[in-house]
Amino acid sequence: MTLLMSASRRQSFTPVSFIFDSGSGTQTVPTGATVCLIEIWGGGGKGGTGTPGPGGGGGGYSSHTVAVGVSDSFSYAVGAGDTSGGIGATGGASTVTRVSPAVSMTANGGTAGVSGGAGGTASGGTTNTTGGNGSTPTGGSSPSGGGPQVNPPSPGNTPGGGGAGGVGGSGGSGASGRVKFFFT
Repeated sequence: MTLLMSASRRQSFTPVSFIFDSGSGTQTVPTGATVCLIEIWGGGGKGGTGTPGPGGGGGGYSSHTVAVGVSDSFSYAVGAGDTSGGIGATGGASTVTRVSPAVSMTANGGTAGVSGGAGGTASGGTTNTTGGNGSTPTGGSSPSGGGPQVNPPSPGNTPGGGGAGGVGGSGGSGASGRVKFFFT
């Protein structure tokens, strides 16, 4: 009878999220967690120059739900949005890896809005979505949305939106990617 009572008094776990919008590191599984939903977004590409300029591409998106144990940890890196001057460059890739059992997820950044930035691709999740392509003058979504063209052009929406095309000058910055862990 005591054995049955001990089993029924198992501690409960309160779900918790960890969200990273920059940098890299290691996320350790909290004690008591058994499942983790991982979501990652790549960084957005910068909007292009012009009147009006084309928008940057949105970062890719990937999600995956995995079983976790007491000693598990995940390595992660958040892709930066492109904030360079001029035409700009591709947003950075966000990644999450675990050695065993293997997890390897990537959400690539959107490309710069030279003629409408292409959305970043994604892989390794159970859901993998390519970011939206930038158009003139709006940046691509990731899925948060690209920046609208105003003067000065707006940055993409976090996470991972492409920057808006320029209004007679440089385009808006791509938004930073994101890595999110939701443990239950």
